[in-house]
Amino acid sequence: MEWKKAQVKDNNLVEIPERWLHLYYYEALNVLFRFENSLRVFVYTVLKEELKEKWQETAVSGGCIKSETKKRMRQSDDYGYLGHEITSPMLFLNSGELIDIIVSDAYWKYFAKYFKASKSIVITKLQEIGTVRNSLAHFRPIKEDDIDLIKQNTKHVLLEVEKALVKITSISALVPTNSDEPWYLKLKALGSENINLSLFYCEDENWVRLSFLYKIPTLLKSKITEEFYTYKVGDLRTVEVLRNFQVIKDNCIYVADSYVLGRLNADFDVVSNKEFSVVLSKRTLTDNIDSLESAIRDIITKVDEETELLKSDDLARGVLVEPKHANASVKTGHNNNRYWQVALDALKPDSSKASEVEYWGTRGHYVTDFVSATQQYPWMPSSISDLELPF
Repeated sequence: MEWKKAQVKDNNLVEIPERWLHLYYYEALNVLFRFENSLRVFVYTVLKEELKEKWQETAVSGGCIKSETKKRMRQSDDYGYLGHEITSPMLFLNSGELIDIIVSDAYWKYFAKYFKASKSIVITKLQEIGTVRNSLAHFRPIKEDDIDLIKQNTKHVLLEVEKALVKITSISALVPTNSDEPWYLKLKALGSENINLSLFYCEDENWVRLSFLYKIPTLLKSKITEEFYTYKVGDLRTVEVLRNFQVIKDNCIYVADSYVLGRLNADFDVVSNKEFSVVLSKRTLTDNIDSLESAIRDIITKVDEETELLKSDDLARGVLVEPKHANASVKTGHNNNRYWQVALDALKPDSSKASEVEYWGTRGHYVTDFVSATQQYPWMPSSISDLELPF
């Protein structure tokens, strides 16, 4: 047997062997893959907001999310050498189970507001998508018309769902400094020389993003040549915030890092910041403001103490702050322009090592098209598509 490969031609055009499946099969896979994973993110978000730390007790398949997915994760470990290591229970729930959770008598009250249709119509639409999904999953032939059906049903069913997902992943409006919200008045002055706190909310002000900006310290600098330096710098261990501050973990929807960039100052020290965000509803923040304020104060104090420790001993390691290696080298760019490039790869978030469901890796920002254009979903250690630039 001869398995022919697709070939990438000039201008990224792909030539597919004629013997391969019809093109609409791949389109179906793309739509269904994105539908099911968007549904996972949505179901988790609603359950976490409504049930908090008890969200994994949600009933499913004769048990609960925690018990059922734990068995599946153990079975997956038997073939751990295949594919990526997956640690999130949400990725072990299938679309049928997600649908059962949404439309169940116990949980529909949490989900109903996100659908512009009656429960019976939502069930029908989701079941139609599920029928095509199962045909493809079990390698039964599908019709080209089925693609139009799953696209239309996905659009009908996930119209408000997508708006909700965009809302929690695109929180970018700074809370006005004259806001008289009690939670804002308690949090606005928090911060230190090492770590600052900025407060954002979404357009309807129902979701809040607590943005922590850590000033990365240069702990050790070594000049190798005139054009190459190596460093030890301090790195904030974002996942450890979830592991060591239970009140943050219990009340947030997710925690995510931002991309880390750096430059050199006049003394050839690294100048960079690491930002991580905690996203939660304003309702939750308001109801738990005292305990959350206390946890944030403790985080800031811990970061300050450990940063000072590492500045005096670069071989030490804290709970939240640890030393990482970096380097800077001279590069030649356009028109022979020479510049310093700072490599901070060791500080990049690695979601594959995080078992906390609340950790979503690198923060995305989707103004529209969360469902159809997401490059990397929460809990996945790799991207599922290339980034489509808007120009």
